[in-house]
Amino acid sequence: MKVIGPAAKTVFYLKKIQGQYPTWTLHYKIKCKSTENELTNLLGYSEIKKNQPVAIIAREQFSGVGQNSKTWVSPKGGIWLSAAYPIFSKEFACQIFNLSLGIKLCEMLRQENINVCLKWPNDIFFGSKKLIGFLPRVITRGKEIIYVRVGLGMNVLNYTPSEGISLSKVLQTKNINQHYWTAKVLKAFYDSIECNKKKEYVIKSANKFLTKSFLPSGYCPHTWKIKDIDSNGNLRIENETQLKVIRRF
Repeated sequence: MKVIGPAAKTVFYLKKIQGQYPTWTLHYKIKCKSTENELTNLLGYSEIKKNQPVAIIAREQFSGVGQNSKTWVSPKGGIWLSAAYPIFSKEFACQIFNLSLGIKLCEMLRQENINVCLKWPNDIFFGSKKLIGFLPRVITRGKEIIYVRVGLGMNVLNYTPSEGISLSKVLQTKNINQHYWTAKVLKAFYDSIECNKKKEYVIKSANKFLTKSFLPSGYCPHTWKIKDIDSNGNLRIENETQLKVIRRF
């Protein structure tokens, strides 16, 4: 496992959790504009290779962008990373990638007795507040999936806006090892790719973790309610007279 910068502690936990495979290349930034920009620049300079995933991890980013181009608040104390994993296959199920990652993040936290839920399409909530946000992307060449990537933010020890919550508040302690949790997030990313071919399992698990408390923007909670996630990974909402399918793309 190749390590660049002060990421050795993350590697230590990643080896304990995951073993030697895969061979991650980790780049650590004290401060950057955006890990997404850093990863894009890195992959533009050096093409991704089979079995060699890469991640950019930042202590702080000052111009992060979240869903729908919203500002991604990323102060010290959180986990801010962008990662890419090589696929080189035509068989990858792109439409459920966000769900496979979402369920693995939920499983990761529930294994630690943290009762989180999935807010479709790409947020992890504890109660009514966001703990993790992630932006998955699929990079193709013709019909072949070259690699998948994700930009992810997890509130750990950092200050959060009112709509968010940190892991330290959830656990009611500041004695939290960020390197351990960074390793667990990278393991969840890897696991999400491994389970991508198990579509039935992904959809069933996504519905198990799905919160129905938060409708997509523009839908009145007095008239609409969330029904479920369908077999293609879309969200279905309903009112008294109609059923509507909300697609991520």
